[in-house]
Amino acid sequence: MTELFRDVHPHFAQKKYRGFLIVTQSCDMVRRKDKGRKCSTTHINLSVIRSLSDIISDSLKDRFGYLAPGIYDKQMEKAVRALAERLVNQNENTLGLFCLHPEIDSGISVHSVAILRVAISIKASLHYGKLIAARVGRLSAEFQPKLGWMVGNLYSRVGVTDWKEISEDKNTNSEEKLITDILAFNRDEPVWLDKQIYQRILYEKPNFDKLPISEQKEIIQKFRPDSPKDKLIDIIIETIKKVIPDMTDERLKKIKTRLINNVPFEAQMRKYSKYQ
Repeated sequence: MTELFRDVHPHFAQKKYRGFLIVTQSCDMVRRKDKGRKCSTTHINLSVIRSLSDIISDSLKDRFGYLAPGIYDKQMEKAVRALAERLVNQNENTLGLFCLHPEIDSGISVHSVAILRVAISIKASLHYGKLIAARVGRLSAEFQPKLGWMVGNLYSRVGVTDWKEISEDKNTNSEEKLITDILAFNRDEPVWLDKQIYQRILYEKPNFDKLPISEQKEIIQKFRPDSPKDKLIDIIIETIKKVIPDMTDERLKKIKTRLINNVPFEAQMRKYSKYQ
């Protein structure tokens, strides 16, 4: 097979490609007597196999938050674990990755994936025998239909224009506006409220849902706790009062306003909250 790829597809003769997975349907590859011992397909499609460690540190390093071997971006931990879970359970349909676990008898010595989006085609009449001779294993009956479904899903999806793409103004997100309109009901925008706070409001205001929206907003504001940023600013102001008791209220108010509008301070608070 190495000589075949050097002649027909030299790029795929590189050592990083650990093998190839046939993705042509098996029924199309059966050699039939009525066709002179030839299969019905004219070409056989192969997807490349690469080790997971290779693609995690190379083509997919941004999706995995890869920093160095075994070290990943903390902020991406949840997304990376979800991606890894989809991979090992053969559910990573978007990227088109079919996971292959180590099986020495099949020539797979490390955790690997067949990259279904990277496929090559070889002529069946010329190379069928070479494929048979080079075969070292096959998928179990349970996973063969799954592979077929993933390949079909990958190439049969119908693309439509996203709402983001039809925004006439580059500064306007039509998709975001549409989602807001759907979720807001008759409000200006949807309100995201902790369920426990909502239950406390209903306990004290049983008719809350029937009140005018303006009154609801006031009640929500009273029940909603201060943000970590607001709490920290209050602590800073109280500390300044104790350290510099002679400072006027006007100057304290200016400091508080500066902190509220301080962009780097806001960025640090957002960064801190991600680790909670």
